Amino acid sequence: MPITTAVRTDRGKVRPRNEDAFGLFPDLQTYIVADGMGGQQGGTIASTLAVETIRRALLDSDVQTRAANIKHLQPGQPLLNAVYRAHTQVLELSHRQLELSGMGTTVAAVAFDPPHETAVICHVGDTRVYRLREDILEQLTEDHTVGQQLVRAGLMGPQAWRTSRYRHFLTQAVGIGPEVQPTVRIEAPQAGDLFLICSDGVYRDILDEEIHNIVRKVRTNLQQACDMLVELANARGGRDDSTVVALRYSPTSEHLEQRAGISSELQLHELRAELDEA
Repeated sequence: MPITTAVRTDRGKVRPRNEDAFGLFPDLQTYIVADGMGGQQGGTIASTLAVETIRRALLDSDVQTRAANIKHLQPGQPLLNAVYRAHTQVLELSHRQLELSGMGTTVAAVAFDPPHETAVICHVGDTRVYRLREDILEQLTEDHTVGQQLVRAGLMGPQAWRTSRYRHFLTQAVGIGPEVQPTVRIEAPQAGDLFLICSDGVYRDILDEEIHNIVRKVRTNLQQACDMLVELANARGGRDDSTVVALRYSPTSEHLEQRAGISSELQLHELRAELDEA
């Protein structure tokens, strides 16, 4: 699955350091953004540790899968297990070092799974994943925040949410609390799909409509899209770290032919089964 990537990260204009971390791992076809919290160096350590732990867990899973010749592993299971491991690692380190107590991080990851022809989206917290498909921008994740819970319950409207302090109150994060419950979403990618992974420093002062307009105008230049989003966030105050990872799914003609062949074989198999039943 050929994936074109770009990234931009910035500490903004207020914070003394950038506590976001990102990982671009084309060998694993996995891309991650993590937004740390915890003061001092805790947030930076938490986000960096989470990204690195996910990478290592996926590498271990890949080696074990090949060794055992496992062909039918559930889509998304390796990434989900990797996020669980990241939670354990961040939590244990915060317990071992008093100065890191209370640190944690959000995580949002997109992993492309060639055997299943899927894109797996896994997240904890309020780092978001968007997808632009055929000129329509869709948010593929739902924030794990008190504000989002109020919106879902019908107790707060979209306009009130934008100015509410509860929009930033996380209900869960990697490394915070004894357990974490990542949300996993499985999508079938289409040629030309553009995925954005954004920390909240990007979208807190930029409307989704504005994100849509920027990405639509420069969709052929992923780096320019990332730059424009981060620069706009800074122009509107830069109150938080901001990170954008952009991914374009562009299967080769050979890959599309293989998919067509698989589809044709499945259709023939279904037709034969119907004839046998008749």
